[in-house]
Amino acid sequence: MSLTPQTIMPEEIEQLRQALQPMYGVQFNILKIPKDILPAFEPSQIGTIVGTLMDACIPQLAQILPENSLLCKIGLFKQEGILGDREGYPDYKHDSGKRLELKLLYVDPQGVQMKKPPTRREASARITQKVTVKNVIPATDVLLVIAYQLRANRDNQNLYGLAIYAAAKRA
Repeated sequence: MSLTPQTIMPEEIEQLRQALQPMYGVQFNILKIPKDILPAFEPSQIGTIVGTLMDACIPQLAQILPENSLLCKIGLFKQEGILGDREGYPDYKHDSGKRLELKLLYVDPQGVQMKKPPTRREASARITQKVTVKNVIPATDVLLVIAYQLRANRDNQNLYGLAIYAAAKRA
């Protein structure tokens, strides 16, 4: 009989959620889009920009936002890819031993006009082909869903940047 659980326990998810709590509500000042040009963007275009930024920046939050000392304690690191430096599954590893796959969820900004595509927008948070049953380890893998929204910059209301919210889910 194995003493190692085959799946992540709810209390482990809660511990991870608490460890990631300092990320909730963080506004990145590395992206500043003038409000006047937002009508030229479709949400999917913002999603492409944000996806690249978030993937690279999340493990560097303590360096990006040094005034927020709690970000030094979240314990997220970029996971080495299966094929060297290429993107692979999962995206991150955590000090707790958990492996986290990042999925971003775009939330329409309030009070901001943007291009509206003629067809309904596809959900931005979806699992891709890089995640297969052979890659997932149920005892350690967690889905990290980060909802983000463009919001007015705290220092300049004419510039819009990212505000993030995070939640950990069992993979």
